Amino acid sequence: MSVQTFKWSKRVWSSAVMVLVLTVGVAGCGSSKGEGQSAGKPVITVSNYDRGNIPAAEGTVEENRWTKWINENSPVAAKFVPVLRSESTQKLNVMFASGSAPDIVNDYDTGFRDSLYQQKQLLPLDDYLQYAPEYEKLLEAYPQLRNVGTKSDGKLYEIGKINEPHLQSVAFIRVDWLKKLNLEMPTTTEELYTVLKAFVEQDPDGNGQKDTYGTNISYTSGGMVDSMFGSNGWLLEDDQIVRSWDNTLEALKFKKRLFEEGLIDRDYLADKNGSKAKQDYLNGKVGVFLPPQINNWFESTVTDIKTIRRVMPDAEIAPLQQPRSPMGLFTHHVTNPLQMTTVLNAGTKDPKAAMEYLNFMMQPETALILRKGLEGEHWNKGEGDAPVVIDPDKNVKEVDWAADYTMFYSLPQNPHLTSVAAFNLEDPDQKAGLDMMNTADQFLLDPEAQYPALTHYEHMPVLPSDLVVINTNVNKELSDIYVKGIIGGPSYTAEQAVTDAKAAWERSGGKQIEEYMNSWYQENKDTAFLGADVLEMVRSQLK
Repeated sequence: MSVQTFKWSKRVWSSAVMVLVLTVGVAGCGSSKGEGQSAGKPVITVSNYDRGNIPAAEGTVEENRWTKWINENSPVAAKFVPVLRSESTQKLNVMFASGSAPDIVNDYDTGFRDSLYQQKQLLPLDDYLQYAPEYEKLLEAYPQLRNVGTKSDGKLYEIGKINEPHLQSVAFIRVDWLKKLNLEMPTTTEELYTVLKAFVEQDPDGNGQKDTYGTNISYTSGGMVDSMFGSNGWLLEDDQIVRSWDNTLEALKFKKRLFEEGLIDRDYLADKNGSKAKQDYLNGKVGVFLPPQINNWFESTVTDIKTIRRVMPDAEIAPLQQPRSPMGLFTHHVTNPLQMTTVLNAGTKDPKAAMEYLNFMMQPETALILRKGLEGEHWNKGEGDAPVVIDPDKNVKEVDWAADYTMFYSLPQNPHLTSVAAFNLEDPDQKAGLDMMNTADQFLLDPEAQYPALTHYEHMPVLPSDLVVINTNVNKELSDIYVKGIIGGPSYTAEQAVTDAKAAWERSGGKQIEEYMNSWYQENKDTAFLGADVLEMVRSQLK
């Protein structure tokens, strides 16, 4: 649904507002501290997300068993600068304004990193790549990384990683309910509607009550319905970027139908984070579950299903391929295959040392230790030298929180760190879970399926600040209109909602955004990483 369009730009706005507080003291950080030696090693500063997940007994972001291990083994000593994940751009903006920003800045926010480039706060990396041969190898293997990391002046500024080729989310359907009601796996949105209606009205759980939901659209799960119809705000059509109004209308009509016929929780708007829908699913009350996002395939395909089977022992669940809609066949969104993460402060005193640090952290052996722990202490070698965890509880306390220190590491480079490595094939439940993940991956290989958006949101063009204001305001208005279009009853149709949304877009300056988008496209279409490129890369990884 278009309500989620330009979600990225809200972050751009927050990061683009430079906080003019120059009196905030930040202990232990600042590019000036990149000078000096520590036990004969050069010293650099590195920002690191603070998610509040490090046990007190283990220390802090700045000092713990893994920061000590890094500094004992790295050719460069690092001073870590904690940045709250929820406030990262705000804090880093303050640091840059006060001249105390770290040498290496790790942040996922595309808009924030671009704002640093626009302010000339970033160091070009081309002359220093020789000190990071691990990244040079990655650039050679994936030349798209160079395109995405290069800015408008033709220089490379951003370091990124290759992610695993998985769907960002996938629908899970109760196959046992299909069998009980003599239904086939739905392949079109109309067939999906028929299945959802049966899941609500024909007592699939056999308890004699009408207490099941067809599916869920709370929180961001409604975006999965949008992707069925290719409704994500923008489309590339006849070499022009245009608004996807027709796609939005079809998605809205489908959602309104689900709402009015009671096929979803009619109080879905109150489920602000999707937790109620997830609980309904785990309690065996949802026929087609649309998770907001899959961050852990093991959890989704093993842990969750075990939980459901405590309530419904005969539950049989499978991933559902995206059904074909009147607008065509689309994939779900995918995990960003090329994710940019890291930049160097233009004020870095020792760029060579900074790149040498990154090179050490990118080495497969380093990443294995920081992701799995130490051999003999946290894991032992299993079949094919794969690390087998000795004590999962110990790893939760001592290891699992350390992943952010290697957030720029490309997991596919080490087979022992991929999602596949989490599954023990000797365990039938885990083997079934891996089979589900692999089945979902195969959905991406359908040659007819298109990517459901212009591109992954992290690769969308960054709007200038004046257009960010327009976009933020108009999208709030569009969101309200679309909600009304779903819950407003027969007197307020989906067609009227889209008509009103178009008028609001025009009235609020949306045409200026369209002009900017097309100007950007004409200037960058040869190097831009668009939806077709996303699918091409993901498919090449899966084949």
